[in-house]
Amino acid sequence: NPLVLTPTDRIGAYGGTWRSAVTGGADGPWLHRTIGYEPLMRFTRDWTGQVPNVAESITPNDDASEYVITLRAGHRWSDGEPLTTADVLFGYEHVVLNRDLVQGHPPTLARGEDPMELEIVDDHTFIVRFSGSNALFLSDMARQVDGDRLVAYPRHYLEQFHGDFAEDAERRAREAGFNTWQEHFNHLGNDWGVLWTNPDLPSLKAWICVDPLDTGTVARFERNPYYFKTDPDGSQLPYVDEVRYDVVPEAETMLLRARNGDFDFHSRHFNSMENRPVLAESQDRGGYRFIEYESTYSTEMVISLNLNHADDAVREVYRQKDFRVALSHAIDRQELINAVWQRQGEPHQVAPTPESRFRDEEFATQYLEYDPDLANGILDSLGYDTRDSDGWRLRPDGQPITITVDVAEDAVVTIWVQAMEQVARHWEAVGIRTLVNPMPRENFEVRLGDNRHDASVWTGDGGRGDEVTHPLWYLPHPVNAGSDWARHWANWYRTRGQGADADTEEPPEIPRRQIELYDEMLAEPDEQRREDLFREILDIAREQFWVIGTVRVSSGYGIVSNRLHNVGGPLPDASTFNTPAPAAPEQWFFGDPE
Repeated sequence: NPLVLTPTDRIGAYGGTWRSAVTGGADGPWLHRTIGYEPLMRFTRDWTGQVPNVAESITPNDDASEYVITLRAGHRWSDGEPLTTADVLFGYEHVVLNRDLVQGHPPTLARGEDPMELEIVDDHTFIVRFSGSNALFLSDMARQVDGDRLVAYPRHYLEQFHGDFAEDAERRAREAGFNTWQEHFNHLGNDWGVLWTNPDLPSLKAWICVDPLDTGTVARFERNPYYFKTDPDGSQLPYVDEVRYDVVPEAETMLLRARNGDFDFHSRHFNSMENRPVLAESQDRGGYRFIEYESTYSTEMVISLNLNHADDAVREVYRQKDFRVALSHAIDRQELINAVWQRQGEPHQVAPTPESRFRDEEFATQYLEYDPDLANGILDSLGYDTRDSDGWRLRPDGQPITITVDVAEDAVVTIWVQAMEQVARHWEAVGIRTLVNPMPRENFEVRLGDNRHDASVWTGDGGRGDEVTHPLWYLPHPVNAGSDWARHWANWYRTRGQGADADTEEPPEIPRRQIELYDEMLAEPDEQRREDLFREILDIAREQFWVIGTVRVSSGYGIVSNRLHNVGGPLPDASTFNTPAPAAPEQWFFGDPE
């Protein structure tokens, strides 16, 4: 029972190789965005709702505490084996709930301290039950990772490496160079990027791994012969034969290759405002056009101090709201707009955008005024009026206040280093010694995970469309890796206080109240009441001013080969939307330029 997909413009033709690029193994999110998006539900192209995808249907009960999920009859893994509820049962009970494999419950599969209950009805039908209402479940099931969690583990392949099923699992692990069967299992079927590194792992995606991402300079994926979608004429998708990602570590080199027409669709790393005129000059020669992105981010660069810092003296400084307010007033955002964002954008805090139903003008515009005198006055009033011989303000213990800002220099946005260097000058002008610390994204993730950082920057998720589902800048939330400004509080929320260790810390009263409100919101079946509860959370976030915003730009772009069709027009741009995946790349095709 295939999913019949209506093409964006017209019925396509088979053939061709979609050429793209990644910076390396840590750039797996670009693969998820382009060829890895097959959750149970799927976001509509305009991000106004969700539609069935791998699931043929998901039906809630009256209070949204129970959902009946039906899989498509005849759906098969890429090796031809049937996809059934046996895979769902294996994945949930033996992987998701196995604490040795997955630490804590994914937020979408638990409410409060209670994990989701799973009932198997037949080979294609199962029921999930929660301890209370879970009104966001349909939206959660359209998100990458959460949405395919229940259909990500092919039992017939993975059980041979699982200690609960295979007597020789430990021996297999040792022979493969691993200490335990759990490590071996995670490597083969339970890591974030395993679809790109294990060609043997059966998949439900449109293209399946042939040349892994971690073994050379090219990652290559071929058409899945058992893919579950067709066009209205009954032709099986995808139209494109294969997808190829060249490993190009440097953004400058990637830009040069884009100008040469080496990529058929790409919107990552080199697509800054600064580079758009450069790319426009080469459009005819490179044979490509622009696709416009509608930014959903509250700000292009969130600056978050680590409020869970391991050093008590540093943490005490960073947790002072007025210290963060002073740093915000010290930033010349108009200079950032002129020098870094090519005179595009406006100053904006980390708050819902004008298009959001949660818009709060005061939240979005507070503390934006560039006023070094005010910043200096606030810092003096906090007791940081003593300076050393170099002019740096001193903490009460006599040490200079120093902020080292970690930046993932090969992340999606390539201008963060330049922008933070400008901010560092602004902060140093008011006596705060500031260092910018660029590093590969792999190292960046490790440092934030180990809580070894003073501050970091990232994009402002939760501006529009994903305010409720990705509120990581508004409260200490465990979505993705967790809120960068308070990962230990977020870890406490993820484990519901049951996993107290070096990586968790019980939040104080105010963020704890936000967590309680969020849990109450998730359990509330009435939509208006949910919105009211979330506004309470935002009110607290406005008052506490957890993180610092910089510049909001309303648009972005990607490049598309003139030979690639069915791509369509403008798209919302957000990591939670998984841009461009909801544009259905499986129905893109190559033909003569128009």
